Order: sequence, then structure tokens, then C-alpha cells
Amino acid sequence: MPFRDSFRLIFPGSVCLSLIFWLPVSHADWHGNIRFLSDYVYRGYSKSRGNPIVQGNIDYQGNNGWFAGLGVSQVRFDDQQYADRAEIELKPYLGWSLPLATDWRAELSVSGYIYDNKIFNHPANYAEFYASLHYKDWLSATLSVAPDAYQRSAGVASYELAYRRDVLDTVQFSAGLGYHQAGELLGHDYFYWNAGLSWFATPYLSLDVRYVDVALPNQDTEDHQDDFYPRQQENKYLFSVNLGF
Repeated sequence: MPFRDSFRLIFPGSVCLSLIFWLPVSHADWHGNIRFLSDYVYRGYSKSRGNPIVQGNIDYQGNNGWFAGLGVSQVRFDDQQYADRAEIELKPYLGWSLPLATDWRAELSVSGYIYDNKIFNHPANYAEFYASLHYKDWLSATLSVAPDAYQRSAGVASYELAYRRDVLDTVQFSAGLGYHQAGELLGHDYFYWNAGLSWFATPYLSLDVRYVDVALPNQDTEDHQDDFYPRQQENKYLFSVNLGF
């Protein structure tokens, strides 16, 4: 399946620059991708301290709408003073896609966030649950809930809208708006958004540029000790190169 038909731009989790699989429900299939990002931006903060990273993903779509996969990413938080800091994030996921009508589809899934070591001197593996509603292949609404984000005894929820539309045969516009209910974890609830263009150089290779923004007050990073205080996202342009198969 060509890259352009296999992928769609949403937040999921991703954040502003996450590409996940567009999963048809008619047949079983494997997909994958390798992605080079200028920053791992995630719901208003950076998981790479503003540095470029590499991500990979492999995914299987079953015959009856279920899907499963595994994502792998480099990470780097502002906890470099600790020798046992995490550098790899694994994201296994499992879900089910259900057609509702000709143009509508629902999706339920669960993802794990598993780290090779500690984050801010604390174990940080956790699970997140998603419910999405999709209209055709260009509009999505997603609710996600993590009952114990980063094992900090903090429940968080995110509400996200994502839109994409072809503007040329090889160029696609996409945008997203999210609200992160993360007061228990980060001390703030806030909005974040992105907008940009993807150019599909070949059916399996795309380049993406987009602007990301977040409504967060400046944070005080002094004397946090072992608190969870990821680097706040800078409002800027992000770039990615995506190779799918």
C-alpha cells in the first residue's frame, strides 16, 4: 500500500507532528515507517529537549477491523543529571476500528508508554486509552485518558481535532487543535495547535513542515528535585522526513 494512502496526520498522541497509519478495514496487511523529526513535540512539551530524533513504527491490520503495532522513539528529557535516565520510548498499541455508516468510523484503542529507564529519577511506564470518531479520511475527533501518567499519581485527558485536505496531487494541508487537561501532572490545563503541509515526493516518501504553538505560561525550572518538568515546547516550525512501506 502506498505511503500516501497508508498514513494520516493526527495528534495522537501524538502531538503535533505524529503520523499514524490510515488503516483500511477490508483486508489484513502490514505497514511500517521510519521518521526523522526536528523535535519530538508532544502536547505542548518536548520529549527530546528540542533536538532532532528518529522514530520507527510497525503495524498490523486484521481482517475484522482490529489492529496492533509497536512504535519506537528516541527520547531525552531535562533530567540529564541522572545516570539512569531514559533514552528509548516503546509504544505498543492495540485497537479496533468499527464502521458506523458510509462516511463515519469509530475507533477504540489502548497504548502503552514504556521507557528503557527512569524519567526524572522515577519509573514512568503507563497506559493511555483512546476513543476516536472519523469522518471520511479528513476529519477526526479523539479523546484520550491516562489514569496514571508517568506513574505520577496524576490523571490526564486530551481532547483533539484533526483535519487534512489535499490541495494538489502531491501536497496535503493538515491542522490540529488540542486541549490538554493536565493540571495534576504539569500544573496547567492548556490548548495547543499546529498547521502545515506535507509533500509526497513518492508514494512512500513524504516531507512535512508545520508550525506548532501552545498556550502555556513560562515555567520555573528551579528546585524541582524529582518532579516531572519536561521542557516546554517552543512555538516554532517543525520538519520531518517520513519513509513508509
